[in-house]
Amino acid sequence: MNKIQRSWKLMKAAFAVLFREKKLLLFPLVASALALGVLLFFITPVVFYPTGHPVFSIEHWDALGQRVSHWFNIDSPDKKTVYSPTSAFASGAGGSARLVAGHPWTAAALAVIYFVSMFLATFSNVAFYHEIMQALNGNAVSIRRGYRFACERWRAVLLWSLFAGLVGYLIQTIQQRVGLFGRIVTGLIGFVWSVACIFIIPTLVRDTETTNPLKLLRNSVGTLRGTWGELVIGIIGLELASGMILFVAFLLIILSGLAAGFIFGAPSAIWIISALVGMVVLIVIPLSWIGSIVDPVYRCALYIYATEGVVPGSFDKELLDSAWKVKKG
Repeated sequence: MNKIQRSWKLMKAAFAVLFREKKLLLFPLVASALALGVLLFFITPVVFYPTGHPVFSIEHWDALGQRVSHWFNIDSPDKKTVYSPTSAFASGAGGSARLVAGHPWTAAALAVIYFVSMFLATFSNVAFYHEIMQALNGNAVSIRRGYRFACERWRAVLLWSLFAGLVGYLIQTIQQRVGLFGRIVTGLIGFVWSVACIFIIPTLVRDTETTNPLKLLRNSVGTLRGTWGELVIGIIGLELASGMILFVAFLLIILSGLAAGFIFGAPSAIWIISALVGMVVLIVIPLSWIGSIVDPVYRCALYIYATEGVVPGSFDKELLDSAWKVKKG
């Protein structure tokens, strides 16, 4: 089967699931709302810090800005230079290290925010993937059921978030402290880590008896090891299809902008910029939104077929066989 044709068929099959169960479109919105809620949880105490002025007054925000600067300013060893948060982070790992070293509680606060974000992302994905698998099995999608299932798996989600967050932090920290060759090596390690984790969320959903993150990782790697084929080609095919749509849209916008400038006599740049803004709002954002759903649908379908030999939903056996070669025992 031609690879391009297969990619289009895989995309059409994933879209068929999406069109049948439109509630799947709501999961990214719910996850974003939860992330916003967590962000407000951390920001609100700072915003409402008592300054002696009304919260919505200019004096309050001015005093708050001075207070935040006082919290984060770090004196240099010679007491002559003051490192602000902006200058510290702008100077890279060294500046960040000075910021953290000057205020130990800053490191703790950043660590808490980092791991809470990891947990929330994993938690939302577990709920999302659970309902994708329900849709692939022909059941109706339920946001409440998905998040209820994620709550039942909270311990596994927490342990995995801590483990994955620690690994990611170590890779990033090492990458900041080594030279060019070291960055290349750590970049390859990061890539291998990402590939090893490619089926972690489906594993969290299916393997309900396991909470050990090392075992979850081993099961994810085992799925890759026990099957071989063209997973990457399928995912890249979805990306290429999206890229082709964006390229055609961009080309049409440029041509229409030039034509409008020629016909109406206005500068073409104005028309092109206006059209580009419209493209971002009407095409890029919706396409990214839909793509963030189609890819997990495709991945879940492959996972189910690779581990259980079951052809889910609107995916036909020949199509999945062309993407996975299941080893016969």
